Amino acid sequence: MSGAAAVRSLRPLSAVVVPEWLAEIVRPRRAPVPWPEMARAALAICVPLSVAFAAGRGSLGVLPATGGLLGTLADAGGPYLSRVKRVCSAAVFGGAAGLTIGAVTHGHGWLAVVALVAVAGVSGLLSARGDIGSVTGLQLLVYTSLGAGPIGALRPVWHTAAGFLIGVVWALILILPGWLHAPYGREQRDVAAVYDALAGLLGSVGGDDFTARRQALTGALNTAYDELLTARSTSIGLNPRRARLLGVLNASHLLAEAAVAVGLAGTRPPPLVTDLVSRLADAIRTGSPPPMIPPAWSESPAMQTLRDAMAEAARALSRDWYRAWPPARRTLTSGQVNWMFTLRLMACMGAAGVVSEVLPLQRSYWVPLTVAIVFKPDYGSVFARALQRGIGTVVGALAGAVLLVLVHGTWLLIPFGVLAALLPFGRSRNYGLLATFLTPLVVVLIDLLNPGGWRLAEDRLIDTLIGCAIVLLIGFAPWPMSWYSHLPRQYARAALDVCRYLEEALGPGAGGLGAGPGGAGPPGRAGPPARSRMRRSTYRALADLRAEFQRTMSEPPSISRRATAWWPAVVALEQVMDAGTATALAVSRGAHVPPSGVRQLSDALRAVSEAAATGSALAKAPELPDDETLRPVTDAVRALLGVLGTGERLTC
Repeated sequence: MSGAAAVRSLRPLSAVVVPEWLAEIVRPRRAPVPWPEMARAALAICVPLSVAFAAGRGSLGVLPATGGLLGTLADAGGPYLSRVKRVCSAAVFGGAAGLTIGAVTHGHGWLAVVALVAVAGVSGLLSARGDIGSVTGLQLLVYTSLGAGPIGALRPVWHTAAGFLIGVVWALILILPGWLHAPYGREQRDVAAVYDALAGLLGSVGGDDFTARRQALTGALNTAYDELLTARSTSIGLNPRRARLLGVLNASHLLAEAAVAVGLAGTRPPPLVTDLVSRLADAIRTGSPPPMIPPAWSESPAMQTLRDAMAEAARALSRDWYRAWPPARRTLTSGQVNWMFTLRLMACMGAAGVVSEVLPLQRSYWVPLTVAIVFKPDYGSVFARALQRGIGTVVGALAGAVLLVLVHGTWLLIPFGVLAALLPFGRSRNYGLLATFLTPLVVVLIDLLNPGGWRLAEDRLIDTLIGCAIVLLIGFAPWPMSWYSHLPRQYARAALDVCRYLEEALGPGAGGLGAGPGGAGPPGRAGPPARSRMRRSTYRALADLRAEFQRTMSEPPSISRRATAWWPAVVALEQVMDAGTATALAVSRGAHVPPSGVRQLSDALRAVSEAAATGSALAKAPELPDDETLRPVTDAVRALLGVLGTGERLTC
């Protein structure tokens, strides 16, 4: 038998030994090496420990090092102000609050169990409040669990919180050099580059480099989408800043189509137009308000289309436009999916607390700690995270045992530095790899505070496996909704809900003025209270869609890679609803919209819903109305159709 034949004959055997589904779960994803983050993590954790060792009391460095660890893991990049808000929220309302709760209930038996379950409920609800709420809820639950261990036994309690926050402040200081070098986030720079390319394309109309400029625009669009989608695939929770950037990027499609139409018409736009597009790019890059778009300067259809596209881009970038949606969505941030998740999390934490009280475990606080991290207050693949953490903890616990046996005293700074630097590397590739580096780091940190030798790693391994079993048996297996992706069906249902709301809110008799006695509308139509309930239920459907998308994004790569492509469509659908809500307000104040226009918008959304439900393609772009009052909704639907494209299947 030849060598190649022998290899082929072994492939079925390897598939039996390591099933493909398991290999897919543990396989690291490709990502560049984050050298700056690795250096910052090593400094955030090792400098406080170095100071403590120099003072002859290594245990004094545990709390600041723990704060530096949180500052490292909570930092997800982006603009400096956003990073500061994220880390500070996670530290003050998450880590410090959790340590305080854990310390107050430390040693109180079943009272600590009740506190854990209550904190789990708060944590689960916080996860619906965007990425900052998600990471804050996670740290609140994690550090409440950690407070049941040796850290919670430290007195006075305020010393514990203060030492922890000192480490967080040090981690924030370490972010400053990177901010001074690049004040704006990479995602902002990439989206701004698209508008710079659009300005260059408009400036080249009638010139020899028009084709080259159009190719440069295509490259900038690809780069911006790749950066945003990659960042979204590795993040937790909804980030309004990133969603806003994606909305602006979606709007660039309309502007690109208009720019090409102007180029084909051969009519060079005025210099003011090119300057306005450049100013849009600057506003994206710096986060400043968009420029005012002047009225139409030409009767040419291509120029009018260009002006409308510029107005839509400015509207997508407008801060007021994006501030309009939180009040309406405060009624829906906890949709059905989030409530079910919260109940599952509370059940798991309750079981972990009972196990900690009943079984004779040496360090039982690690059981709820494992549940908190695996079943994190966010929407992720519970099964994949449990397996990844279990495997990573086995390897990490062995490494921790070796370190506790072989390395002592100041020499511990070397493995501390190496493991801390590897945390960002592991996080960018695989949760199990992160657990592999995090486990020995935490094991050795706790040993500094309460020496237990190599058995500390053994206890950590046993408790972690118990925690993973609780998550799988209570948080995963009884809930079929967590076994597979519902994203296409959920998207189709949400699109249909948005469609029905638009028909009700913008259709005949929808206006609050002149709609009959009391503004209730003609017989057979819902009145304002019913329309208000419909609006809230539609926003709840969008909340559940975001929740399902986030859950799917944390599935193994075979599912999450396909789900990533849905994010622009999810954001675009939310913008359609926001535009519809704003237009409905204008209609209630007496604005008139043609019924035929509402019907055209409805037909377009029904086509999108059907395509998502059946996994089919949009055969052609539906016809859209040309009405001034409906223009915000029309532009939002046009942007949605531009994201979906025609002839492309909607699958997951």
